[in-house]
Amino acid sequence: MLSKTCRILLVIIGIVLFAGHIPAQAAIPKQGTVAIVVGGVDEMHTLSAQAIFVRDLRASGYKVVDESTLNSMRRSEAGRLALEGNVNAILSLSSRYGISTFITAYIRADSPVVNEFKLYTGTASIAVQARAKADLIYGDTVSGKQVGYTPGEAAQKSIEAAAALAARNLAQ
Repeated sequence: MLSKTCRILLVIIGIVLFAGHIPAQAAIPKQGTVAIVVGGVDEMHTLSAQAIFVRDLRASGYKVVDESTLNSMRRSEAGRLALEGNVNAILSLSSRYGISTFITAYIRADSPVVNEFKLYTGTASIAVQARAKADLIYGDTVSGKQVGYTPGEAAQKSIEAAAALAARNLAQ
């Protein structure tokens, strides 16, 4: 017969071994419609990151509003205020477009620097928040670092890497 200490130890080992087999819930709910508004200094970078968010979330089974709606939200005053975290603007956009989860993302890309191999290294970070109605349900900041032959290529690749990681984190 096993001692009480051995039985407790076996239970703990079992919990540790099987904890990885419990399915995790995604960071944002799959029910309803999702909208993503991305902001940043460069228009091309924001559109690129928005496209990556849309592509990856749709591939993960999320219903994302269409591109023209996303672009009109991003260009509106309410979209600008939503990027600043204004809950009233988020609620207004959510009710106007029938959105259940509203995601805001803001990009910051540093100027690429020349590395020891005479290539450019770009670094970008994206701060992401997701809200269901007025409740903040998710927040994260991710970064991407990539190398390119030109400063523009390094910056773009780092933004794409950060956006892909942020979208993956939202869907997991």
